[in-house]
Amino acid sequence: MSVLLYEWKMQFLGYSRNLRLFLCFNFVWNLGLGMFGLVYNLYVKALGYDQTMVGHIVGMAAMAAAIVLVPAGIMNDRFGPKRLVSIGGFLVIAALTARSLIDGEQGLLVSAFLGGMTLAVVSATVIPFMANHSTPSQRVHLFSLNLALVMFASVIGNVFGGFLTDTLQFTFGLDGVLSLRLTLLTGVGIAALGLIPVLMLKGAREERPTGGKLSWRHAVQHHKASLQVIGLFVLLGLMTSTAGGMVVPYLNVYFEDRFGASKSVIGVIVSLGQGATALAYLIGPVIARRLGEAKAVIVLQLCSIPFLLITAFSTNLMIASGGYLFRQALMNAANPFYNTIKMKYVDRSLRGLASSSGEAVFNLGWFLASPVSTGLVAQYGSYYGYVYAFSITAVVYTVVSVLFYVFFGKSRFKPVETEETG
Repeated sequence: MSVLLYEWKMQFLGYSRNLRLFLCFNFVWNLGLGMFGLVYNLYVKALGYDQTMVGHIVGMAAMAAAIVLVPAGIMNDRFGPKRLVSIGGFLVIAALTARSLIDGEQGLLVSAFLGGMTLAVVSATVIPFMANHSTPSQRVHLFSLNLALVMFASVIGNVFGGFLTDTLQFTFGLDGVLSLRLTLLTGVGIAALGLIPVLMLKGAREERPTGGKLSWRHAVQHHKASLQVIGLFVLLGLMTSTAGGMVVPYLNVYFEDRFGASKSVIGVIVSLGQGATALAYLIGPVIARRLGEAKAVIVLQLCSIPFLLITAFSTNLMIASGGYLFRQALMNAANPFYNTIKMKYVDRSLRGLASSSGEAVFNLGWFLASPVSTGLVAQYGSYYGYVYAFSITAVVYTVVSVLFYVFFGKSRFKPVETEETG
């Protein structure tokens, strides 16, 4: 354990000031978003809407993100992430505030669309910024640390969000809708504090990748391998996100529908899952060093599938929660390796496109899956509806793992860079 802690200490000391500020932003930002995300679907249900409406809202936000992410990635490559995340962050705060206050059907859908669009602009900057301010040898640790901080922030946000909602409702006697709305606004306020470190970033010109403006003709002629890698990750990402979109956005509603769990209990369960994922991220570099990044992705994904099926079929809250915890940790622990492999094989001038295209198909997959998942639950009920949705996800995850091995299990592509300074 001491060796692991020393390894992480030395890694962190090697990060630049901009990297540390950006990690701080990501922590506080996701703390607020964690509070918001936990209770928003419950807020929609408290307004009197059914599960189908929840699916429509998730779908609208995902569709908006899918539309804007690729243009956002191109703008990131051209202008640099500081300007993009600053403008996008303030627009996110405005959109989430509107989502917290609006209760009409059309308003909920429109504000969800705007929220998804603005959040996408911010998310398109994260991976390119960290890649451009780090060396190849730092990236497995850096991406793992960033995702661990995001998970820890979400843990705190989830626990506090569920606790605050129940406290406002049952201790202070506020009605369900108002207590949820106040929790949403509190989450928005905390997220807004995260923009302070962004405003402290320096060296905006240095954030821009070398090579000037993105030329598609030049990219096709000189970066064919990078474009092939981007295309393969788009395919795998679309399959993974469509499968994940069947279950992940509705896990809070799943625990309420099947087990009648309270907001506080749901917050604790979701937070424990994210906490387990954060720990998996921190241990991840050790796994990658022993198995290699590509094999680590395959092993972790395949190991998560039995736990996904346990959650699907269980009628016991404790067992379902345990399956959920292990599934979250194992499946999500592979994410830093995905990003490391992608940045290894993609040219610096195309990293914004690579990251944003992955985010775009992630949201497109959720958009495509949302009516299917909610339709299954509406038709077959809270047991078999979720069983079918989770089972479809398990099958697709298995196929994705096999394809990932075919594409990246062997050295089909050459790294595009040697060791460089951040």
